[in-house]
Amino acid sequence: MRRIPPSDAGFSLVETLTSIAIIGVVMTALTTFFVSTTTTLNTQRGLQTAVRLAHDGVDLVKSLPGASIVAGRGGLDAARQLDELKAGTIPGLKLPSLANLLATMKPAFDSNLGVLAASVAPALPVVPELVTVNNAGFKRYWFVGSCNMPLGNDLTAVAADKLGVCSLLSLPGILVPFYRVIVAVTWNNDRGCANTGGVCSYVTQTMVSAMGEDPIFNPSITVTPPLPDNPGNQTDEVTVPMVKPLTLTATTAYPPLAWTVEGLPPGLSYTTAGVITGTPTTAGSYIVRIVATDAMSTNDASFTWTVAALPALAPTAQTWDPGTAVAYQVPMTGGIAPNTWTATGLPAGLVINPTTGVISSTKTPMAAAANSSVKVTVVDANKKTTNATFQWNWKVAVQFPNPSTPIALTKGTYYSGQVMGYGGAAPYTWAADNMPTGLAIDSAGTVSGTMNGTTRYLVTLKITDKNGVTNSTLVPVNVSTTTGLRVTSPSFVETAIWKPDLTSVKGTAISYPTLAATGGTGTVTWAQTGLPGGVTLSGTKISGTPTTAGTYPVTLTATDGGGAKSVFMFVWTVTT
Repeated sequence: MRRIPPSDAGFSLVETLTSIAIIGVVMTALTTFFVSTTTTLNTQRGLQTAVRLAHDGVDLVKSLPGASIVAGRGGLDAARQLDELKAGTIPGLKLPSLANLLATMKPAFDSNLGVLAASVAPALPVVPELVTVNNAGFKRYWFVGSCNMPLGNDLTAVAADKLGVCSLLSLPGILVPFYRVIVAVTWNNDRGCANTGGVCSYVTQTMVSAMGEDPIFNPSITVTPPLPDNPGNQTDEVTVPMVKPLTLTATTAYPPLAWTVEGLPPGLSYTTAGVITGTPTTAGSYIVRIVATDAMSTNDASFTWTVAALPALAPTAQTWDPGTAVAYQVPMTGGIAPNTWTATGLPAGLVINPTTGVISSTKTPMAAAANSSVKVTVVDANKKTTNATFQWNWKVAVQFPNPSTPIALTKGTYYSGQVMGYGGAAPYTWAADNMPTGLAIDSAGTVSGTMNGTTRYLVTLKITDKNGVTNSTLVPVNVSTTTGLRVTSPSFVETAIWKPDLTSVKGTAISYPTLAATGGTGTVTWAQTGLPGGVTLSGTKISGTPTTAGTYPVTLTATDGGGAKSVFMFVWTVTT
């Protein structure tokens, strides 16, 4: 029998050999894992560095104005670079994606040097840059080509599948020249890029406008929007064709230029070239907005387009007082100025202004005909014409007596006179208010009688023609006497400093003569009618402050102890 060894006797030979075998297997596996991990790590480290170098290059390109991309770049070097790239002779850069890009670009070089010239201090290197990062070497290449790309709104000439694609197609005004800059970075990695000859690569590209003034790729330039020329307010007439087309214009630094127009009057239309034509069909006022769009931006302007209706006249029947100056503007709507006016049937002494259409008097008509049928015709600038007929009536009026000359009578004297009228349609009938006591007027206008009253009367003469048209006038009548009751203050005698009729200002305290009468018996008392608000009569004093503007016919009545009366009438005008 085998003896059992003690517990601290160690491993047996079999156990030791087994352990060694297991450790060997594990170490072999770890070696493969370590090598694979190291290779992947090195590849990713290199890729991260290449990405940074490539995008640093793109940032450099974008910092340059468009025209500076090819500055100093000779035609020989530009062509050589692209030829090497196409031939796949540059290690690590034989890529299908590059072939697709190269098919749509051609060498770009400085036109100041020429196609057969070598480079002179190029802005972007024409040979690979050697860059060392963490003891690892990298090469950065710059390949520059040119192509054309749609920009702007008018892409009708470009196939839909070509929109946004830079190609060798040339359509001036529609396709804009661009530079395509390819930035490629290569580095050696035998294990990580064994399928490309041990050379890894990272490639990116960017597009830069070949227009040196392009604000997208040149941050030092500010976009200047197109500047439409405002044509100013327009005026046309309904149903009348535009005399000539309205052509819109604008200043732009980025052609092509296209137009849209909003708010045109019905009947008018526009083209994208900015030509407006047509015949307006609806009268009105329209706010028109014109929008100019160039390759970079838009701008607009607005103006008012007025479409006038056809001319129309709307005169109304006119009734004027004889003896007054005439000024009547015949109402007109529509039409286009200047207008030409004519009139027939105007009463004698009236004319129409051929330019303004105002009917006025060449002299003050005193005895015009009762009625006139007037026909007015107007022709506007577009030879559109219209006419209208209306009645011109002279209103009946009092011709005599003249209200500016008071009538002087004497108490106790017989008077007989005839008032006269004119205008309107005869025969006339007459009436009167506030006649002096003892006088009367008949319907034919005869005034007669013996005056019994004193002192000042404001007689309202009323005239009516056969058509029922009425008019009136206020005539002062002064009745004097040497006996009997009569008012002595105020006086009807007008002087340089006194007028029987009074004018004062609203809100200003008045000063009026103390009332006085003579020739009566006993005590004289006073009464009034018609004083302005704020003014009162107390005893023989009129005082106060007028509160309301207006015209007030006032009657002061003096009564003596025997009942005899005398009146003084006047007009009090309160102004503001």
